[in-house]
Amino acid sequence: MQSIPGTYYLAASSQCCAALLRYSEHNITVMAIDDGHSVLWQSEDFSTGADLPGLPLEIRFADGSYFLPDSSMVRLNPRHRAGLATRLEQHKGIILLSVFLVPVLLWWTTMVGIPKLAVAIVPWVPPAAIQAVDKQTLLILDKTWLNPSELPIQTQQQLQQQWLQAMATIPQRHQVPVDIQFRQSKHLGPNAFALPAGTVVFTDELVNLLQDNPDALLAVFLHEVGHVRYQHGMTLLVQSTATSLVFAMLFTDLEGITEVILGGGSSLLQAAFSRQMETQADDFSTNLLHKLGKTNAGFIEAMQAISGASDGKTGKELENWTRYLSSHPSSEQRINKAKTQQKSD
Repeated sequence: MQSIPGTYYLAASSQCCAALLRYSEHNITVMAIDDGHSVLWQSEDFSTGADLPGLPLEIRFADGSYFLPDSSMVRLNPRHRAGLATRLEQHKGIILLSVFLVPVLLWWTTMVGIPKLAVAIVPWVPPAAIQAVDKQTLLILDKTWLNPSELPIQTQQQLQQQWLQAMATIPQRHQVPVDIQFRQSKHLGPNAFALPAGTVVFTDELVNLLQDNPDALLAVFLHEVGHVRYQHGMTLLVQSTATSLVFAMLFTDLEGITEVILGGGSSLLQAAFSRQMETQADDFSTNLLHKLGKTNAGFIEAMQAISGASDGKTGKELENWTRYLSSHPSSEQRINKAKTQQKSD
């Protein structure tokens, strides 16, 4: 006979008392401890709750009352096998294996699984949603890092016309609708970026830096069009949102899921394209330069000018140290690849 100390909870009541449960041959007797061991319940009719790891096994009776053992290890039948979760939780080999496997699984999920899922999902995202993300992101940038362009209107119109004419002459399969914008930004410096729906923004600083080299400006423009053509911005956003959702569910921060979804567009401000995305956009730019009858020289000169303006000696040293941790290919690698392609043509 088993004698199990615990707490007896009365049916349809918040009252409870310390009790002793005696179990023998499928018959249960619950006796109160405080008032001379009076019988609280006696019957063969009982059931047990879910067998959860680390929690006492709840013993339920027909009238709605139940008994909760003091020990989480108590089982009425000594031959009863604990639930799978309990056995896994108590298995030392499984514990040691999980210490290694869980980080590997998280790494694979965030670095391989979610990126592949994002690529598969993006084509199914409604165009209206992509337009909303594009508009929201530019609005946030205009309120934070960007200021109205100080370039003459004539200069802006001239560049827009040149680039759109170049777009019109390339093969139809490479053409995407773009909205060219100019902004001034001391924070971003000489820079250009593409938003998911096709907004391509050039900073005044970049235009001024490359004003004497129209082919270099064209190469940068085509690079950003490459990001739009391959939907890199939206892919990155879906990937970032999915990663946030996975970690929110793993660490039970479910209240933050709504904020992640609604504020996902702003994550593009801090995000960086992967090595594969940057390389794909570089190849798009150099290939279209060739189709337009130009060489890689414009791309190479643009990369050299931007790298020289933004890095300096300290920046180049830092890039060398962080090369293997960075998601971006280094400027030097991208320039060398373009030079190699030019020699082989």
